Amino acid sequence: MLLPVSQVASLVDSLNLTWIDKVYLNEIPNEDLDSTTSTVMLLQETDSSPAYHANSTFKGIAMGVEIQIFYKVNLADDFNPLEAEIALMKILKAAGWLIVSSQHHTTDPDTNQVTKTIYVAKNEMI
Repeated sequence: MLLPVSQVASLVDSLNLTWIDKVYLNEIPNEDLDSTTSTVMLLQETDSSPAYHANSTFKGIAMGVEIQIFYKVNLADDFNPLEAEIALMKILKAAGWLIVSSQHHTTDPDTNQVTKTIYVAKNEMI
């Protein structure tokens, strides 16, 4: 079984989303921390705990992933981030992920980048 972040990364990579330039797992490399010219997605694990308890044991894993999107500063005029996020969440849901929370958009005061955070979860039998 793949780590939760790897499962989401594989799904996102398979979609070939033109609006996401890079997907990072666990951390953004130092050389890309201050980049505002590309849209990046950061995936971090939020849960990996036993689930489906029965007969003094567990039969599954509860997985959670935090998806952070850092939009490039100069987005195309015809690009609608909300529509892109809704489409992504629908695909995640169709793949068995529950959308736990979709946080409001924020603007980074240092880089002027719009950011979005989405939390997803899934229970998987082992």
